[in-house]
Amino acid sequence: MNQYKENPNRKVFNIDFDGTLTNGQYINDPIPELSIIDRVKDLYINGHIIIIWTARFWNQAPFLVSWLTKYSIPFHGIIMAKGGSDFYLDDKMISMDKFYNGEF
Repeated sequence: MNQYKENPNRKVFNIDFDGTLTNGQYINDPIPELSIIDRVKDLYINGHIIIIWTARFWNQAPFLVSWLTKYSIPFHGIIMAKGGSDFYLDDKMISMDKFYNGEF
């Protein structure tokens, strides 16, 4: 993997696991979404901070880290909690199209 670059304009990206990095199936070995993973790798290489965010329980943290390692997904940290919401509203959210195109 390419080396992380220092970036004075870096941004912090919280990237969801199930349904964003994966095909959305809450299973033990979900299928990776390679186009998203490639974009996350690009963000990391260009000096942005990557936090993997999931509603899975902490007892699944070893699985999560193993899966991320298996697919060579770089990250700076993980968050294993989102609360019990059905929807998340965020003023900093970007659409998947903008994410793919780097429009942020």
